[in-house]
Amino acid sequence: MAKRTRNMAMAAVAAAVLGMPRVSAAADANAMVPEMPAPHVRSSNSELVDLMQQATERSRTFRGLVDTINHSDSIVFVNKGRCGHGVRACFVNVTFSSGTRYMFVLVDIHETDAALMGSIAHELRHTIEVIGEPNIRDYVAKFYFYEKIASRDDNGAHETRAAIEAGNTVRAEVRRFASRMRSE
Repeated sequence: MAKRTRNMAMAAVAAAVLGMPRVSAAADANAMVPEMPAPHVRSSNSELVDLMQQATERSRTFRGLVDTINHSDSIVFVNKGRCGHGVRACFVNVTFSSGTRYMFVLVDIHETDAALMGSIAHELRHTIEVIGEPNIRDYVAKFYFYEKIASRDDNGAHETRAAIEAGNTVRAEVRRFASRMRSE
């Protein structure tokens, strides 16, 4: 009987110990670090996720575009797709729900890395132009916004000087990074 009582007591103690949350020194340290918010630039395509991570590491300009979007009320989805009209990437839509704007960019991934990083940067710059206009919450408002501020390229697509410069700058920064890596 004493043995049975002792075993039950030990089981109760074990259950109490195992059931209690334990806090290690590492957990204490992590509790001091704020949880990182989900990034506002996202993709469901692993190839594009990797490419955007590389662009963030290799280009100060790309990093700045992503930081600007991360500090906004908008989520930008960058995914594989074809735009038509001879363009390699396009900012196709804006929607609004529950206080958040969702923006959608399509990218034709059949380019070299530096060119593709520049094309993504170009479209991210377009999303930032729309982020700066809180009343743009759908495709129609986006279309008329670009009718006012943009010119049309040879294919009929809306274009801004800022987006062209962002794409060109990122391409140049990525190429300089690659050149430095080859020379080391």
